[in-house]
Amino acid sequence: MNKKYLILVFSSFLVLPICFSISAYAGSGSAGVGVLNVPPSYMNVTLEQHYSNLRLYLNVSDYNSWEDIYEVKVILKYYGLTMGTFYFNQYEDITKYDKINEFSETPSKNNLLHEDFCSFYSSSKKESIVNKCNMEIRFVFSTTWFTDIKVITSDRAGATAETTINYNTEDLMRSSNMIMIPWFDRPIPVQISSIFLNIIAIIASIIVVIQIIRKRKLFGGD
Repeated sequence: MNKKYLILVFSSFLVLPICFSISAYAGSGSAGVGVLNVPPSYMNVTLEQHYSNLRLYLNVSDYNSWEDIYEVKVILKYYGLTMGTFYFNQYEDITKYDKINEFSETPSKNNLLHEDFCSFYSSSKKESIVNKCNMEIRFVFSTTWFTDIKVITSDRAGATAETTINYNTEDLMRSSNMIMIPWFDRPIPVQISSIFLNIIAIIASIIVVIQIIRKRKLFGGD
């Protein structure tokens, strides 16, 4: 083989990896800091109780830019059983680039998520990595039965990040005139008004007094 052709073939093998690297770098598109695709991560996760509602604050970071975040999913679990799922979608699907920034829940009949109070924030500035990469998301939902919360964040390329918060609401729910009745594979909350609880307490007190009077008469007490 001619020496000139050998040099040409060898040069091709050197150039191809560089071309692929440039293509991948450009493929990061709106990459915030110019890196190949990396999974999102959590800078901060906070759960707060506000009266009868819970607020979940998420600070999600994606080094390909916060615009690369596709979906944030919050799953409420009660000893492994899914009680409800909340969503924040920045896009309708991964093939589209028009932002919808929508909150939703499944099943919708639960009516746990307060969409009007949910919010998100991302900076339009590009001066720092924080501005380019971080998105703040707030989920607000009614207190319900769960033992842990699983958060899954996905980017447009399909990479995901997961985190779990252990937070048992049983004591909280029982302190607000609620009881649990085991039923098949899941608990059923039953609301009991404070008036009904007061009536039960009065009846129980009367029964105790009657029993004491009967015992005193039986044993010849005055």
